[in-house]
Amino acid sequence: MLNLIKFGQYITEKRLELNMTQQQIANKLYVTPQAVSKWERGESFPDIETLVLLCYDYNIPIDSLLNECFESKNLSPKITLENVEEYLHSTHRKEILKQIIDQDLLPIRITTIFYLLNVRERLDVIDKVISGDIDIDYTEFIVLLNPAERKRFLSGLLENNCNIIDFSHLLSPLEKTRYIRD
Repeated sequence: MLNLIKFGQYITEKRLELNMTQQQIANKLYVTPQAVSKWERGESFPDIETLVLLCYDYNIPIDSLLNECFESKNLSPKITLENVEEYLHSTHRKEILKQIIDQDLLPIRITTIFYLLNVRERLDVIDKVISGDIDIDYTEFIVLLNPAERKRFLSGLLENNCNIIDFSHLLSPLEKTRYIRD
């Protein structure tokens, strides 16, 4: 999350480095000096157009400004099997999903939340399983996949010369003929 206090301190420092007053900045940005004061005190945040102009006037890349003021929350201790779904519906979805994939939130495994993922996230997980970036029990994983995902998964395993025999009992007759080598 963006820390408004850090943001305010950062833009105050930049303004002072340029030897400018709040009034001068306000005039350049077409806002009131009170708005600049609120930003610097961490009480509010400029709209995106004003933020871009502010970065231009301060000669700083917008991503540097935002990264400087971004405050990562350590949510790991709060996330459990019981509340993981709630956290996945929050603004921290990508961060939490990454922690689950990296297996930093054990005992929460990707298979326990796979049904909560959108199509793009599911495909990313499948690709990571195929490449070996996610250590997972294939027999537990394949049953979670829809037909198109199964095809992608099995084709990927075949391309990587992985042994599909271990879970061949979970394959349809058509999949067996297509993916199991003699």
